Amino acid sequence: MVLLMCGLPASGKTTTAERLHAALGGVLIRSCDVYQSLDIDLPDWVRRTRGFTVDVHLYDRVRDAAYVEMGRRLDAALAGGSSPVIVDAVHGEPDKRAAMYAICQARGATPVLVRCRCDDPAEVARRFRARRGREDDPPNEASDLSVFEDISRRWRDPVEDRLFDGRLPAIIAYDTSSGVVRVREEARLTCLERVMAVLNEPMGRETMTRHVGSTCDGDTVALMSSVEEQDWSGPLHEEG
Repeated sequence: MVLLMCGLPASGKTTTAERLHAALGGVLIRSCDVYQSLDIDLPDWVRRTRGFTVDVHLYDRVRDAAYVEMGRRLDAALAGGSSPVIVDAVHGEPDKRAAMYAICQARGATPVLVRCRCDDPAEVARRFRARRGREDDPPNEASDLSVFEDISRRWRDPVEDRLFDGRLPAIIAYDTSSGVVRVREEARLTCLERVMAVLNEPMGRETMTRHVGSTCDGDTVALMSSVEEQDWSGPLHEEG
């Protein structure tokens, strides 16, 4: 089984991936570690592209190279018999997901998308603020809101994805602010039970903290709301 984490920045992907890895074992491939190994400095790219408004094509080249490297690591892990393999990245574009699906098909592995989201704009803003000044730690490198804006313009929801045999991929939707887990009805695989059991466990304060008193500016709320409104259509079943 391959768990492809999927979601916008600050949606809780990395924290969730680490929870799944701790409970299920296997191999964890984090995009932030791949960036570091390829000497891709995200805060530096924010500055060089002026918040992804100029020369974005230059950043796209290194970003594409990171996804190729994640695919290589996924293939190597599957070739070595590891399961599950958890790939922690945005996976916001159809071509990026298709490349991972192709590797899974070639290795006879089942891809499962774990679609993380946070439906509380104030909590998302708090998570961005919490990263500031800690960018040297790979999971905190995306500390600037322009990263969210850049990913949002690229984002295409996976609900319309098809695997190479025409089937719908299994998708688990997980709201990291509320703990609500939903799964697409037609993709209820036995292998999902272990994943959902982990996600349905109560979240400790040290894992996910929801600050009701957090505030964010109106532009941030509007941006996050406009992106999230595009997400999820079709039959889903709530778990827990």
